Amino acid sequence: MSLFFKLGAATAAILCFSIALIVLLNYAKFETTLGELQRSRLRVLALDAKASTEAAIDLGLALPAARDAQQILTRVSAMDPDIRGVVILDRRGTVLFQSGLHATTHLPGSARERAVWFEEAAAARDGTWNRTDSTALLVGAPILNPFSQPVGFVLIAYDRRALDARAGVFLHTFARQALWPLACGFTLVCALMWGLLKPLGQRFQAMEKTFRGMEGPAHAAPADEDVRAFDARYQEASQALARAEQSLEGT
Repeated sequence: MSLFFKLGAATAAILCFSIALIVLLNYAKFETTLGELQRSRLRVLALDAKASTEAAIDLGLALPAARDAQQILTRVSAMDPDIRGVVILDRRGTVLFQSGLHATTHLPGSARERAVWFEEAAAARDGTWNRTDSTALLVGAPILNPFSQPVGFVLIAYDRRALDARAGVFLHTFARQALWPLACGFTLVCALMWGLLKPLGQRFQAMEKTFRGMEGPAHAAPADEDVRAFDARYQEASQALARAEQSLEGT
C-alpha cells in the first residue's frame, strides 16, 4: 500500500468525519431552536386559553360551571392541526373539559399524578409549565380565580412527530448540500497531495534503490547530490570499520 494512498485515505476520513460532525451539530442546534420556538408558540396559546377561561369565571362561577370553557378549548385546538388535544384539569387532577381525539392520551393514569402536574404549574414562576415525552410537547398554564388562587390547569399537547419531520427535512437538505463541499475538498486535497507526494515518492524510491546497491565497495555513484554525499560518508565508515576488524584479527 503506497504512502500516497495511506495519506489520501486518512485525509478523506478526516474530511468526512469533520463534515458529518458539523452536520450533526447544526442539526442538534436546529432541533433545539425549533423546539423552543414551538414551546413559545404553545405558551402563547396556553396563556390565551387561560385568560379566556379566567374571564369566564370572573363572575364568581366555579370552574366546572364555566360554559365557555369547552368553546375556548375547541378554538385553541383548531388553531393548529398538529395539536393533539387541549384539556382543563381541576386542582384534584380531574379532567373537566377536553378537545381533540388525543386530549387525554398524554395525561398520567391517576388523578393524584395529574394533581402533581397542577401543583407544578401553580408553582411555576413564569406562569407556564412544560414537559416533553416521546410523542408530544406539553405546555400548560394555571387558571386563577378572581382571588388569584389557582383552581385549574389548561394543558396543550402538541404532536412531536411534526417537529421531527421538520428537523428531518432540515437534516436531509443540509446533508445534501454538504456533499458538494466534501467532493470538491476531497478532489482538491487529492490533487495537492499528488503534486506534493509524487516527487517525494520518486525520491524515496531512488534512495531505496541506492541504499540496496551500497552493499559492496564498487557501485555506481548516486545521481542525487545529497544521497551521493551520504554514500561517500557511508563508504568511509565501511572502510574504517573494515580496517578496525582487520586490526583486531591481526592482534
